[in-house]
Amino acid sequence: MASASDMNFGDMLDAVGEMLGPEDLALAHGTRRTYWPDFTARSNRLARNLREMGIETGDKAGFYLRNQPEYTEALAACFKGRFTHVNVNYRYLADELFYIFDNSDAAVVFFDAQFTDQVELVRGRLPKLTAWVQIGGGDVPDWAVDYDCLAADGDPSPLGIDRSPEDLFFLYTGGTTGIPKLAQHTHGNEVYNAWATTQLAGLEGKTLFCGLPFFHVNAVILTGLTPFASGGTTILGSPAGYRGEGILDNFWKIVDRYKVNFFSGVPTVYANLLNKPLEESDVSSLEGCICGAA
Repeated sequence: MASASDMNFGDMLDAVGEMLGPEDLALAHGTRRTYWPDFTARSNRLARNLREMGIETGDKAGFYLRNQPEYTEALAACFKGRFTHVNVNYRYLADELFYIFDNSDAAVVFFDAQFTDQVELVRGRLPKLTAWVQIGGGDVPDWAVDYDCLAADGDPSPLGIDRSPEDLFFLYTGGTTGIPKLAQHTHGNEVYNAWATTQLAGLEGKTLFCGLPFFHVNAVILTGLTPFASGGTTILGSPAGYRGEGILDNFWKIVDRYKVNFFSGVPTVYANLLNKPLEESDVSSLEGCICGAA
Protein backbone atom coordinates (compact mmCIF):
# COMPACT_ATOMS: atom_id res chain seq x y z
CA MET A 1 0.00 0.00 0.00
CA ALA A 2 1.36 3.42 -0.98
CA SER A 3 2.20 5.89 1.77
CA ALA A 4 0.47 9.29 1.88
CA SER A 5 3.60 11.02 0.52
CA ASP A 6 3.45 8.83 -2.61
CA MET A 7 -0.06 9.92 -3.56
CA ASN A 8 -1.70 12.59 -5.70
CA PHE A 9 -4.86 14.53 -4.83
CA GLY A 10 -6.34 13.79 -8.26
CA ASP A 11 -6.16 10.04 -7.61
CA MET A 12 -7.60 10.51 -4.12
CA LEU A 13 -10.53 12.53 -5.47
CA ASP A 14 -11.21 9.86 -8.10
CA ALA A 15 -11.37 7.24 -5.35
CA VAL A 16 -13.56 9.35 -3.05
CA GLY A 17 -15.89 10.21 -5.92
CA GLU A 18 -16.55 6.52 -6.57
CA MET A 19 -17.45 5.90 -2.92
CA LEU A 20 -19.86 8.74 -2.16
CA GLY A 21 -23.45 9.09 -3.29
CA PRO A 22 -26.24 11.65 -3.82
CA GLU A 23 -26.88 12.06 -0.09
CA ASP A 24 -23.27 13.06 0.62
CA LEU A 25 -22.79 16.82 0.71
CA ALA A 26 -19.50 18.12 -0.71
CA LEU A 27 -19.97 21.91 -0.56
CA ALA A 28 -22.41 24.46 0.79
CA HIS A 29 -22.37 28.23 0.31
CA GLY A 30 -25.42 30.24 1.31
CA THR A 31 -28.40 28.49 -0.27
CA ARG A 32 -26.22 26.57 -2.75
CA ARG A 33 -25.49 22.90 -2.06
CA THR A 34 -23.32 20.61 -4.16
CA TYR A 35 -23.41 16.88 -3.53
CA TRP A 36 -20.48 14.59 -4.23
CA PRO A 37 -21.70 12.97 -7.49
CA ASP A 38 -22.31 16.40 -9.04
CA PHE A 39 -19.04 17.77 -7.65
CA THR A 40 -17.17 14.79 -9.13
CA ALA A 41 -18.86 15.05 -12.53
CA ARG A 42 -18.37 18.82 -12.82
CA SER A 43 -14.69 18.74 -11.84
CA ASN A 44 -14.07 15.84 -14.25
CA ARG A 45 -15.71 17.71 -17.14
CA LEU A 46 -13.82 20.88 -16.32
CA ALA A 47 -10.46 19.08 -16.25
CA ARG A 48 -11.17 17.21 -19.48
CA ASN A 49 -12.43 20.29 -21.33
CA LEU A 50 -9.41 22.34 -20.28
CA ARG A 51 -7.04 19.65 -21.54
CA GLU A 52 -8.94 19.58 -24.83
CA MET A 53 -8.47 23.37 -25.01
CA GLY A 54 -4.71 22.85 -24.87
CA ILE A 55 -3.98 23.24 -21.13
CA GLU A 56 -1.28 20.66 -20.47
CA THR A 57 0.27 18.78 -17.57
CA GLY A 58 2.17 21.23 -15.36
CA ASP A 59 0.51 24.34 -16.77
CA LYS A 60 -0.27 26.96 -14.15
CA ALA A 61 -3.84 28.01 -13.30
CA GLY A 62 -4.52 31.33 -11.56
CA PHE A 63 -7.48 31.62 -9.16
CA TYR A 64 -8.71 35.24 -9.10
CA LEU A 65 -11.82 34.43 -7.07
CA ARG A 66 -13.56 34.96 -3.78
CA ASN A 67 -14.71 32.04 -1.65
CA GLN A 68 -17.28 30.21 -3.76
CA PRO A 69 -18.04 26.61 -4.76
CA GLU A 70 -16.39 27.11 -8.15
CA TYR A 71 -13.05 27.70 -6.44
CA THR A 72 -13.10 24.22 -4.92
CA GLU A 73 -14.47 22.61 -8.10
CA ALA A 74 -11.73 24.22 -10.19
CA LEU A 75 -9.13 23.23 -7.60
CA ALA A 76 -10.26 19.61 -7.91
CA ALA A 77 -10.19 19.92 -11.71
CA CYS A 78 -6.59 21.13 -11.55
CA PHE A 79 -5.61 18.14 -9.43
CA LYS A 80 -7.36 15.76 -11.81
CA GLY A 81 -6.03 17.41 -14.97
CA ARG A 82 -2.49 17.82 -13.53
CA PHE A 83 -2.54 21.63 -13.67
CA THR A 84 -0.79 23.73 -11.00
CA HIS A 85 -2.92 25.91 -8.71
CA VAL A 86 -1.83 29.55 -8.25
CA ASN A 87 -3.57 31.50 -5.45
CA VAL A 88 -4.34 35.17 -6.14
CA ASN A 89 -5.44 37.71 -3.54
CA TYR A 90 -8.77 39.04 -4.85
CA ARG A 91 -7.76 42.51 -3.67
CA TYR A 92 -4.89 42.67 -6.16
CA LEU A 93 -5.21 45.25 -8.91
CA ALA A 94 -3.40 46.04 -12.17
CA ASP A 95 0.36 45.64 -11.67
CA GLU A 96 -0.10 43.27 -8.73
CA LEU A 97 -2.25 41.01 -10.88
CA PHE A 98 0.18 41.19 -13.76
CA TYR A 99 3.05 40.27 -11.45
CA ILE A 100 1.36 37.11 -10.13
CA PHE A 101 0.18 35.87 -13.53
CA ASP A 102 3.49 36.67 -15.21
CA ASN A 103 5.72 35.37 -12.42
CA SER A 104 3.82 32.09 -12.21
CA ASP A 105 3.72 31.60 -16.02
CA ALA A 106 -0.05 31.13 -15.81
CA ALA A 107 -1.61 29.48 -18.85
CA VAL A 108 -5.23 29.73 -17.64
CA VAL A 109 -6.99 31.99 -15.14
CA PHE A 110 -10.32 31.47 -13.41
CA PHE A 111 -11.80 34.88 -12.59
CA ASP A 112 -15.08 36.09 -11.15
CA ALA A 113 -17.20 38.27 -13.42
CA GLN A 114 -16.98 41.11 -10.88
CA PHE A 115 -13.24 41.34 -11.61
CA THR A 116 -13.59 41.58 -15.41
CA ASP A 117 -12.51 45.23 -15.52
CA GLN A 118 -9.28 44.43 -13.68
CA VAL A 119 -8.57 41.49 -16.00
CA GLU A 120 -9.11 43.77 -18.99
CA LEU A 121 -6.28 45.99 -17.72
CA VAL A 122 -3.68 43.20 -17.71
CA ARG A 123 -4.62 40.56 -20.26
CA GLY A 124 -2.97 42.40 -23.16
CA ARG A 125 0.36 42.19 -21.31
CA LEU A 126 0.15 38.40 -20.92
CA PRO A 127 0.47 36.83 -24.37
CA LYS A 128 1.43 33.43 -22.91
CA LEU A 129 -1.85 33.21 -21.00
CA THR A 130 -4.04 31.27 -23.40
CA ALA A 131 -7.37 30.81 -21.58
CA TRP A 132 -9.53 33.05 -19.40
CA VAL A 133 -12.46 31.33 -17.67
CA GLN A 134 -15.23 33.58 -16.33
CA ILE A 135 -17.29 32.54 -13.30
CA GLY A 136 -20.48 34.19 -12.16
CA GLY A 137 -22.69 34.33 -15.22
CA GLY A 138 -23.63 37.47 -17.08
CA ASP A 139 -22.18 38.50 -20.40
CA VAL A 140 -18.97 36.63 -21.17
CA PRO A 141 -16.45 38.70 -23.17
CA ASP A 142 -15.30 37.27 -26.49
CA TRP A 143 -11.80 36.66 -25.09
CA ALA A 144 -13.10 34.41 -22.29
CA VAL A 145 -15.02 31.14 -21.93
CA ASP A 146 -17.93 30.48 -19.60
CA TYR A 147 -17.06 28.32 -16.58
CA ASP A 148 -20.49 26.70 -16.37
CA CYS A 149 -20.25 25.47 -19.96
CA LEU A 150 -16.93 23.78 -19.21
CA ALA A 151 -18.29 22.22 -16.01
CA ALA A 152 -21.70 21.15 -17.35
CA ASP A 153 -20.91 19.89 -20.87
CA GLY A 154 -19.06 16.75 -21.88
CA ASP A 155 -17.88 13.46 -20.43
CA PRO A 156 -18.27 13.32 -16.60
CA SER A 157 -16.19 10.16 -16.12
CA PRO A 158 -12.71 10.10 -14.54
CA LEU A 159 -9.92 11.16 -16.89
CA GLY A 160 -7.98 7.91 -16.54
CA ILE A 161 -4.55 9.57 -16.71
CA ASP A 162 -1.40 8.77 -14.77
CA ARG A 163 -0.52 11.32 -12.10
CA SER A 164 2.54 11.86 -9.94
CA PRO A 165 3.16 12.79 -6.29
CA GLU A 166 5.66 15.28 -7.74
CA ASP A 167 2.88 17.30 -9.41
CA LEU A 168 3.16 20.86 -8.14
CA PHE A 169 0.88 23.08 -6.06
CA PHE A 170 1.78 26.81 -5.91
CA LEU A 171 1.15 29.08 -2.94
CA TYR A 172 2.12 32.76 -3.00
CA THR A 173 2.59 34.74 0.21
CA GLY A 174 0.60 37.92 0.67
CA GLY A 175 3.53 40.22 -0.03
CA THR A 176 3.59 41.78 3.47
CA THR A 177 7.41 41.69 3.37
CA GLY A 178 7.79 43.00 -0.16
CA ILE A 179 6.59 41.40 -3.37
CA PRO A 180 4.70 38.07 -3.00
CA LYS A 181 7.00 35.06 -2.61
CA LEU A 182 6.32 31.69 -4.20
CA ALA A 183 6.39 28.45 -2.27
CA GLN A 184 6.33 25.34 -4.46
CA HIS A 185 4.65 22.35 -2.83
CA THR A 186 4.28 18.84 -4.23
CA HIS A 187 1.13 16.76 -4.06
CA GLY A 188 3.01 14.14 -2.08
CA ASN A 189 3.95 16.71 0.55
CA GLU A 190 0.46 18.18 0.83
CA VAL A 191 -1.30 14.80 0.77
CA TYR A 192 0.85 13.82 3.73
CA ASN A 193 -0.01 17.08 5.53
CA ALA A 194 -3.72 16.57 4.83
CA TRP A 195 -3.55 12.95 6.00
CA ALA A 196 -1.68 13.91 9.18
CA THR A 197 -4.13 16.73 9.95
CA THR A 198 -7.08 14.40 9.34
CA GLN A 199 -5.66 11.79 11.69
CA LEU A 200 -4.51 14.16 14.44
CA ALA A 201 -7.63 16.32 14.52
CA GLY A 202 -10.14 13.57 13.76
CA LEU A 203 -11.35 15.25 10.55
CA GLU A 204 -12.06 12.15 8.51
CA GLY A 205 -15.41 12.49 6.76
CA LYS A 206 -16.34 15.51 8.89
CA THR A 207 -17.92 18.89 8.08
CA LEU A 208 -15.59 21.89 8.21
CA PHE A 209 -16.59 25.55 8.07
CA CYS A 210 -13.98 27.73 6.35
CA GLY A 211 -13.45 31.08 8.08
CA LEU A 212 -10.74 32.43 5.78
CA PRO A 213 -10.44 33.65 2.19
CA PHE A 214 -9.07 30.90 -0.07
CA PHE A 215 -6.10 32.98 -1.15
CA HIS A 216 -4.86 32.42 2.40
CA VAL A 217 -2.54 29.40 2.66
CA ASN A 218 -4.30 28.18 5.79
CA ALA A 219 -7.67 28.12 4.01
CA VAL A 220 -6.54 26.33 0.84
CA ILE A 221 -4.67 23.59 2.71
CA LEU A 222 -7.04 23.04 5.63
CA THR A 223 -10.33 23.66 3.85
CA GLY A 224 -9.57 23.19 0.17
CA LEU A 225 -7.61 19.98 0.62
CA THR A 226 -8.07 18.25 3.95
CA PRO A 227 -11.86 17.64 3.99
CA PHE A 228 -11.78 16.26 0.46
CA ALA A 229 -8.95 13.88 1.25
CA SER A 230 -11.43 11.98 3.41
CA GLY A 231 -14.69 12.64 1.57
CA GLY A 232 -15.87 15.32 4.00
CA THR A 233 -17.90 18.49 3.55
CA THR A 234 -16.78 22.12 3.27
CA ILE A 235 -19.06 24.97 4.32
CA LEU A 236 -18.07 28.34 2.86
CA GLY A 237 -18.85 31.54 4.73
CA SER A 238 -19.22 34.97 3.19
CA PRO A 239 -16.09 35.93 1.20
CA ALA A 240 -14.81 38.61 3.57
CA GLY A 241 -11.21 39.35 4.45
CA TYR A 242 -8.91 38.58 7.35
CA ARG A 243 -11.00 40.31 10.01
CA GLY A 244 -13.81 37.94 9.16
CA GLU A 245 -16.85 40.14 9.93
CA GLY A 246 -18.75 38.98 6.87
CA ILE A 247 -17.63 35.38 7.25
CA LEU A 248 -19.18 35.34 10.71
CA ASP A 249 -22.61 36.56 9.62
CA ASN A 250 -25.11 34.02 11.01
CA PHE A 251 -22.17 31.89 12.14
CA TRP A 252 -23.94 29.90 14.84
CA LYS A 253 -27.01 29.39 12.68
CA ILE A 254 -24.78 27.92 9.96
CA VAL A 255 -23.12 25.62 12.51
CA ASP A 256 -26.60 24.47 13.53
CA ARG A 257 -27.96 24.12 9.98
CA TYR A 258 -25.08 22.03 8.65
CA LYS A 259 -24.07 20.33 11.91
CA VAL A 260 -20.55 21.68 11.51
CA ASN A 261 -17.84 19.64 13.27
CA PHE A 262 -14.82 21.93 12.83
CA PHE A 263 -14.14 25.59 12.11
CA SER A 264 -10.88 26.98 10.73
CA GLY A 265 -9.79 30.57 11.27
CA VAL A 266 -7.08 32.95 12.43
CA PRO A 267 -6.92 34.79 15.78
CA THR A 268 -8.74 37.92 14.60
CA VAL A 269 -11.63 35.78 13.41
CA TYR A 270 -11.90 34.10 16.82
CA ALA A 271 -11.75 37.48 18.56
CA ASN A 272 -14.79 38.60 16.57
CA LEU A 273 -16.52 35.27 17.15
CA LEU A 274 -16.45 35.81 20.93
CA ASN A 275 -18.87 38.71 20.46
CA LYS A 276 -21.39 36.69 18.47
CA PRO A 277 -24.48 35.56 20.45
CA LEU A 278 -25.61 31.94 20.03
CA GLU A 279 -28.95 33.13 18.61
CA GLU A 280 -30.78 30.11 20.03
CA SER A 281 -28.67 27.77 17.88
CA ASP A 282 -27.75 24.16 18.65
CA VAL A 283 -23.95 23.99 18.38
CA SER A 284 -23.48 20.58 19.97
CA SER A 285 -22.06 19.20 16.71
CA LEU A 286 -18.97 21.45 16.98
CA GLU A 287 -16.02 19.30 18.04
CA GLY A 288 -13.13 21.72 17.68
CA CYS A 289 -11.58 24.76 16.07
CA ILE A 290 -8.38 24.97 14.03
CA CYS A 291 -6.20 28.07 14.27
CA GLY A 292 -3.51 28.97 11.77
CA ALA A 293 -1.27 31.99 11.11
CA ALA A 294 -0.21 34.61 13.66
